Amino acid sequence: MDATTLRVNFFGHAAVASWNDDRGGVALGAMLPDFATMCRARLAPAADAALADGIALHHATDAAFHALPVVLDLMRELDARLDRGGCARGPRRAVAHIGVELLLDGVLVGDAGYRASYTAGLAADPAGVRWRDADAPARFAMLLARLRDHGVPDDLRSPDAIAMRLHRMLAYRPLLAPSENDMRAIRVALAEFRDRVAVGADEVLRALRAALAIGA
Repeated sequence: MDATTLRVNFFGHAAVASWNDDRGGVALGAMLPDFATMCRARLAPAADAALADGIALHHATDAAFHALPVVLDLMRELDARLDRGGCARGPRRAVAHIGVELLLDGVLVGDAGYRASYTAGLAADPAGVRWRDADAPARFAMLLARLRDHGVPDDLRSPDAIAMRLHRMLAYRPLLAPSENDMRAIRVALAEFRDRVAVGADEVLRALRAALAIGA
């Protein structure tokens, strides 16, 4: 299982959606592929233009983000820290990838405009969302209700909370599931690396804006 299939940095996608579009449907669409992963469901083409624009933006953002040298450097640095801490290869590679994304989201949640985009996305009408799985609408409705109730994910400011999220994500993946020793290494590495990501966040966002050629 490729760790990249586990991406769930949906707050970051809502942030990017705010750069050139204030339609809540675009923010929701930009988060939908991650929500589909969380629901273990497959999206069908959206019946709403704003949702479709958001979904397209999601894929463009992922393609640009994961090609940025600054992002690849951050992931390599976190991987090296995890390796020095004794984290096994499978969970180490997953956490080096997803951990950088979630630590970056932990920086972005402090921005009022990004918070507004996220909440507008969750509040948008999901009637135009289409699924390929018959039971997906019910699962998505439950997820959306839970996210609306939770509000802005301020827990992402905490490396310990990110470690707990990563454990939940990886625990059922045989090749990626972290042991207790791995989790100790993950907690230490995330705590040590939070400030590094915070310092690099502006560079990441500038490079991503340039790659997407959107925003001010």
